[in-house]
Amino acid sequence: MIKGNKINTKKIKEIVEENLKHTEKPEITDIVEIIRPFYAWKKEELVERELRNKARYIMSTFKDEQKVRTYFLDNDGVYINVEKSSDLEDLDKVNRQLSKKYSGLSASIEKVRRRISGVITQYTQYKVNY
Repeated sequence: MIKGNKINTKKIKEIVEENLKHTEKPEITDIVEIIRPFYAWKKEELVERELRNKARYIMSTFKDEQKVRTYFLDNDGVYINVEKSSDLEDLDKVNRQLSKKYSGLSASIEKVRRRISGVITQYTQYKVNY
């Protein structure tokens, strides 16, 4: 039994990747069954994790009139209220965090768009040749 930590997560990710090589649309239940043997959780840990997840969800729902989030979690587990904060260091933390996410999302969006374009090209070439 492997205890879940970052070192072992890399190995588990490799196992998941190997299992998914020929799967186009794996379901979450498939992934859960692959990783289940590698994790042993105590009930108290699971309850604490669920409570933290619920707390993060609730904090993410606080928004202004334009439906823009108000609170952002820093790396120290402290929420920063961007509407009220005057701390430039805190605001910079939030800005860096959001910029990193924005860059990652932009790259993912571009990847999906390229794939859509490739599928459309394949389809139109097939249709023309048919």
